[in-house]
Amino acid sequence: MILIILGFLFLFGYEWIYLKNKNRKKRTYWIVFCIMGASFFYCISTALFIHIPSPVDLIQFFFKPIQQKMIG
Repeated sequence: MILIILGFLFLFGYEWIYLKNKNRKKRTYWIVFCIMGASFFYCISTALFIHIPSPVDLIQFFFKPIQQKMIG
């Protein structure tokens, strides 16, 4: 869990410096950091609560019937 937090802190700093150097608008900051925040909370929730379905399960749920029809 500490590695997840450190990784996101590194990404946050990198994005902050990148956006400052490119003189981006406040709207861009909001978009980037809201997406980063949602990703952070999802990563933390999957680390804390094992029973939450992963994105892989969701993808398999939607595309497995299609795959089975293609295979035959």
